[in-house]
Amino acid sequence: MDPNSPLALTTEARILLYLSDFRNMEERYVLPRTLTQKSIAYAAGVQRKHLSRYLDDMVKSGDLTETKGHIEGEKQRMLAYYLAPRGWERARGIKERLAVVRVPVKVAGDVRQMTLAEIDKATSVHLTFSDIVREAMEVDTLDLAHLEGIDERRRRAMDERLKKLEAYARAIMTAWKDGRVSATERLLVEQLREHLGVSREEHERIETQVMEEVLSNRQGIYRAVAEEALEDGPVRGDERELLEALRKKLGISVEECQRIEADATRKG
Repeated sequence: MDPNSPLALTTEARILLYLSDFRNMEERYVLPRTLTQKSIAYAAGVQRKHLSRYLDDMVKSGDLTETKGHIEGEKQRMLAYYLAPRGWERARGIKERLAVVRVPVKVAGDVRQMTLAEIDKATSVHLTFSDIVREAMEVDTLDLAHLEGIDERRRRAMDERLKKLEAYARAIMTAWKDGRVSATERLLVEQLREHLGVSREEHERIETQVMEEVLSNRQGIYRAVAEEALEDGPVRGDERELLEALRKKLGISVEECQRIEADATRKG
C-alpha cells in the first residue's frame, strides 16, 4: 500500500475500526469469536505475536475493555476485547474520515475513484470499512473482482491458523506425555510457540487442555515413571525428589503412590 494512501492506518486505528462493528458486547454473556485475539490479529493485519502489546496498551489507555469470558464454540473461557467509550469516540472519528475519501479501484479493466460505501455496494459480499482497509494493505490498487473472494481468503487464513495450533498442541502433548516437562522441552516448546506465532494466552489454554487429558491417567503416569526409577533398585536421592514433585503435580496421595511403587516392585 502507498504510505500516503488515506487507507494507510496505524495498527491501533485498524483495531479500533474493526471492533467498531461490534456493539453492546458488554451486555452479552457469551461473546463471539470475532472478539478474540486470533480474529483481531487477522482483521487488523498484524502478526499474532505482536498483537498483545497493542491490546495491552489500548486497554491501559482506556480505548478497549478486556474480559475473560465464554466464547462461542469454545469450552474454556478466553480473553476477548471490545471498545470502551474512549475507543468508540476514536473509532467514530476514523470512520467519519474514511467515509468521505475516494480511492482508486480496478473495475473490469478500468480504474475508478470510489468511496468505501460504493465499493461495498458494488460487490456481492458485504464489506466493512475494516475489510477494505485490510485488503488495501496488500495491494497498490484495490481490485473489485479480488474483493469478491474475501470470505474464501479469510476462511483459508483461519484454516492455516488452526493447523498451526493443532501442530503446537501435538508438541505440548509430546512434552507432557510422562507427566512432566524438562527444561530442554520447555525451551523447545517456547521456540516453537514463537515460530508459529502462538500467543501466551493460546499456549496456556492448550497446555491446560493437555494437562487435563494427561491428568486423567494420573496413576498410569506415576506408575510408568516409578517403574523406570525402580529398574536399578530402591529409589534414592534425585529420583525420589522427582517422584515427589510428580506426585504433587498429579495430585496423588502418598499412600496411593506407595501402593503403586510396591506393586511395581513386586512385578519387577
